Amino acid sequence: MLIKLGDPVKPLTLLDQLLSLPARGLTNVAFPLQLAAKELARIPARDARVVFLSDCVHNADPDPRSDAARLPRLDVMLDVSGSNDVELGRQLARTGRGRLALIRTYRDVAPALSRAFAE
Repeated sequence: MLIKLGDPVKPLTLLDQLLSLPARGLTNVAFPLQLAAKELARIPARDARVVFLSDCVHNADPDPRSDAARLPRLDVMLDVSGSNDVELGRQLARTGRGRLALIRTYRDVAPALSRAFAE
């Protein structure tokens, strides 16, 4: 976990932390959804939302669909610049009562976030 929900953080510090994460090997898509559910358990569901940026290539147990269903809302920003699983991303967003946005470059992120939070 980079920061706990509610902890203050400078945006550039968070960006540096995100960019320092290694991106290789097996991916357990369920793990960050489980962690998000744990963090959001202490706030009202009406205020809880998860924005998940991933390629959704899930190749480690367990199946993430049930974890998506436990979240109040899950918006999936699917990185399609390389290997990806659009169908799993679509299923996670649907199960999590959120939206799916296809992200090709960093320029797609801000508009996708704006659309997701406009609802």
